[in-house]
Amino acid sequence: MKNIAEDFSPKMGRTVVPPQTGFTSDIQMDYSALLDRTRRNWYWFVLAVLLCLSLAWLHLRYTTPIYLAQTSMLIEEDNGGGQGGLSKQVITDQLGFSNTYVIDNEIYMLKSKYLMERVVDLLGLDISYVHRGSVRDIEIYQPESFALSPVDSLDMITTPATEYGSVEVRFDNANTFSLIRYEGDTTSVRYGKSFPIGSRNFKLTFLGETPSQSPEDIYQINVMNPTSLAQGYSGGLSVYQVERSGVVNLSFMDAIPEKARDILNALILVYEKQIVEQQSLTGGQTVKFIEERLDFVTEELYEVESNVASFKRSENMSVDLATQGANYLAQLNEADAQLSELQVRQELIEEIRRVLTEGDDNFEPLPLASEVISGMLADLIAEYNQTIFTRDQQLEAVTPSHPSMATFSEKLANLKRTILRSINSVLRETKERANKIEERIKPLEAQITRIPGNEQKLLQIMRQQEIKQNLFMFLLEKREEAALTVAAQIPNTRIIDRASSLPFPISPNKNMFYAFAFGLGLFIPGSFILLSTLLSKHLSTEKEITKSLPYPVIGRIIKTPVHHTVVVNKNTRSAVSEGFRLLRTNLGFMLPTQGSSVIMITSSVSGEGKSFIASNLAASLALTKKRVVVVGMDMRKPKLAEMVLNEKEKGTSVSGLSNYLIAKSSYEEVIKPTENERMFIIPSGPIPPNPAELLMENRMATLLDRLRQDFDIIILDAPPVGIVTDGLLMKDHIDICMFVTRIMVTPKKSTAYINELVEAGNMPRFSLVINGLDPKSTYGYGYGYYK
Repeated sequence: MKNIAEDFSPKMGRTVVPPQTGFTSDIQMDYSALLDRTRRNWYWFVLAVLLCLSLAWLHLRYTTPIYLAQTSMLIEEDNGGGQGGLSKQVITDQLGFSNTYVIDNEIYMLKSKYLMERVVDLLGLDISYVHRGSVRDIEIYQPESFALSPVDSLDMITTPATEYGSVEVRFDNANTFSLIRYEGDTTSVRYGKSFPIGSRNFKLTFLGETPSQSPEDIYQINVMNPTSLAQGYSGGLSVYQVERSGVVNLSFMDAIPEKARDILNALILVYEKQIVEQQSLTGGQTVKFIEERLDFVTEELYEVESNVASFKRSENMSVDLATQGANYLAQLNEADAQLSELQVRQELIEEIRRVLTEGDDNFEPLPLASEVISGMLADLIAEYNQTIFTRDQQLEAVTPSHPSMATFSEKLANLKRTILRSINSVLRETKERANKIEERIKPLEAQITRIPGNEQKLLQIMRQQEIKQNLFMFLLEKREEAALTVAAQIPNTRIIDRASSLPFPISPNKNMFYAFAFGLGLFIPGSFILLSTLLSKHLSTEKEITKSLPYPVIGRIIKTPVHHTVVVNKNTRSAVSEGFRLLRTNLGFMLPTQGSSVIMITSSVSGEGKSFIASNLAASLALTKKRVVVVGMDMRKPKLAEMVLNEKEKGTSVSGLSNYLIAKSSYEEVIKPTENERMFIIPSGPIPPNPAELLMENRMATLLDRLRQDFDIIILDAPPVGIVTDGLLMKDHIDICMFVTRIMVTPKKSTAYINELVEAGNMPRFSLVINGLDPKSTYGYGYGYYK
């Protein structure tokens, strides 16, 4: 009590100057009060959590689950068949079928729409079956009872003229079913009979047991665009390389785990088939070239052999080459064999150049043999052939005028120019080597001319025979090797793990969804409370009030439903009456020990309870045997008389302060007794048109002087100073100014104005009374202690 007495000592005569407030202080909040408000509204959190969890359950109940299927494969860069012997790697190295793969390119190919279209075609995914449900439709993957199949000869490749659609069917009996196109259009169709869907004709056939014939079981059959469907499936496919290895993991998500596994397995199958097709394409070009040369050499060899036989018969001779020019012939045969190989290489190079120079827009795969072309040029030709193969695949789905084709054409044109420059260089090198071999042959031919005539002629004919035989054997060997390589093509992949799906769906994640719903249930009411606190235009807590108005608080009154009556009497021990007794005690430290005192009670706006505080404070002071009078100065919106006077007095109290100020009623006539013998009231009286002017008259000062003589305490129930200036006119006549604030009623914007009034000295001995506190909070002593 010592501190309270010092704070409210009348000798101090000081005014507390509040600190300047700005935007930063406005957004500060009382976290303990916020937590207390949250605790008091716990039931909203429970309701919100239950509601969100119920909505989450409903969502999960009717949401189609998504399953994840995964597989992994190894893409090998080296397909060697072992050390030595006839292996795939040896043959492809000799013929130029290089098997080097870039993993990034293969990943791109695996994710291509072209491969997915082949998967759609292989599995028949462009036709789907959906069982119509009352709440959720369920897709049936590859039904065992029935199937839809096309009966026309239209190619499955999409064309601009192809139309797609869907129908609904209901199985009636063992012979017919109902075809439902739309409401009101139902046709009975026999099984196996064709009917149109879009621009194509289909038939429905049984595969096993008769499907359900319940009228409620309706199946929707959709015939979809394979290209669009493949594009959608490609978007759901995930392909990634495992670190820097050749292992590639593939995953696919779908509502049907069996379908997801089949799509991954089919994708690997068509990918391996595409690899074999790509490898066989270049090999086929080489085999074709060798066979053309082999046919020509075979005819020449047959002709030379015939010439040898004819010459021997005509000359009736037998030649012993071991003694007659055998050495010369052996050397010539070796040189001729080398020259023949160079000529074959030269012809192959010329063939490649011819293909490249036929036209700017004509792109054909190039034949390739590693003995002729190697190194960077071989890589360029392999890339050229790969690009052609990829371009041809894309042309199956788009037209040549598609923008993506321009990219392929530009790349092929650049490769073509680069290859032509390299080929010209290799061709010059080949011709130079052929010229050197011809220079070696000339001295040997000169030595043969010295052999006798018939022997010389026979050696020359046999030399031609040997040349053709060597060339024939060389081409025959290469043709067999090329044909064997084409026939023995295998994919460069190995499956590590077959496609498998998880036993539980990955979406929606029930645990995560329930956790989110629980958090949302807490967030919604919490955010509402937080935002209402931040955006509130009124002071919401005691701490916020004392922060905005940092003045002594002499009373705290809890919230009560009976705020229009006098609740304090000598028999009441409620929490509200105890609050007024505590206010009376604190006020005692401010009142002078001698003489009477004038206390003005005001507020910032109407509705803060100043009349309720004034009347009950007067009743509480009257219980201490002091004569108290309450003056209703609020002549604009009077409420005091309704709280204090009984019904009979309300009807007869026609005179009040306004009557006295205009000299129509005497002093004795305006003072009204109350049920408390020591408490009196001067009602406001009839509402005058000029209350402020009346208060400025000398009669108001005379009234206060007279009241000081007759009463111990005079309480002025003044109008709100935040609205009118009536209360400010009394600053020279009052001893204490009690300012009433009310939780969630006092506006925040009024505090700055009140602080200015206090700083200017317009409200002397300023103190606060906080009204409307929550009775469940623990503010001060005795709250909730008495009933």
